[in-house]
Amino acid sequence: MPPPSLLQQSHKRLPPQEVVAMKPVVVLCGTFPGLAEERLAEETELRRVNIDKRELSEAISDANGLILRNMPYIDDELLSRAPKLKVIGRFGVGVDNVDLEAAKRRGVRVVYTPGVNADAVAEHTFALLLALAKRLRFWHDALLGGEYRLRWTEQSFEVQGKVLGIIGFGYVGRAVAQRAKAFKMHLLVYDPFVPPETITSFEAESVPLDELLRRSDFVTLHVPLTEQTRGLINRERLALVKRGSFLVNTSRGEVCDLDALYEALQSGQLAGVALDVFPNEPPDISHPIFSHPNFVGTPHVASHTPETLKRMALVVVEQVLKVLRGEEPDFAVV
Repeated sequence: MPPPSLLQQSHKRLPPQEVVAMKPVVVLCGTFPGLAEERLAEETELRRVNIDKRELSEAISDANGLILRNMPYIDDELLSRAPKLKVIGRFGVGVDNVDLEAAKRRGVRVVYTPGVNADAVAEHTFALLLALAKRLRFWHDALLGGEYRLRWTEQSFEVQGKVLGIIGFGYVGRAVAQRAKAFKMHLLVYDPFVPPETITSFEAESVPLDELLRRSDFVTLHVPLTEQTRGLINRERLALVKRGSFLVNTSRGEVCDLDALYEALQSGQLAGVALDVFPNEPPDISHPIFSHPNFVGTPHVASHTPETLKRMALVVVEQVLKVLRGEEPDFAVV
């Protein structure tokens, strides 16, 4: 055995060990703007997966973070396969595709992007509202069908001076209210979670839901999907609406009973229905509402503008990174 002095000299000649810091693993489920991926890649090991539950289940087995859009549903079983998961980032405002109780129980934070898409959704809401009032689908078909003469016998409607009932007065509902004032509409609002003085500050009346339905010429929906809002607009409530009124939903499809909406259109209780969201997506377009002449639909695209997508991407990424750094996020549901 060599003397201690030789051992010491040999030890000194060994290269120093370098400590390599491991980046947290973040899984992106779905498609996202490139700048979001670039920002994440600065601080994390990034993985991209398609909207497939089995593929996602494998990808998150050692993940620290997950960012997703509308799908798939993140349930307790899926969370059980991700023991290192610290945070779920929801690209958007709704968090109904995450089991919040399961996430809380497992110590997983859930962050989202409230208010970021409000202007885009409000604009789309008004586009649908005006499409109904001005009967754009009818006039488009008449023009292309050679029915120019219909301009002498058919009419559209004005929104000026009409009553707009806004159900849900969060960021989007308030953005809709601001635009409605420019059209000189009278505003009714139902939202049991918003103080009446906040509602009146927008020059609107705070009223019960039944009163809103009875008095409104136009009704727009801007509520999250909860057990209280699921099926909120059903046959019983549609029986209360002002006959010949219009309904627009850009919130969540499950808030409205699609069969009941069709029946209300058929009976004339509703003069028009416009939907950007559906109980099942993509919807079954064999449902009779899709062929009704007073229906207008879009495929859940109210917030799909390049400006909004970029803003949502940057906000959700920063919230996820905050949690991974051990900081408190700005917008957390759990």
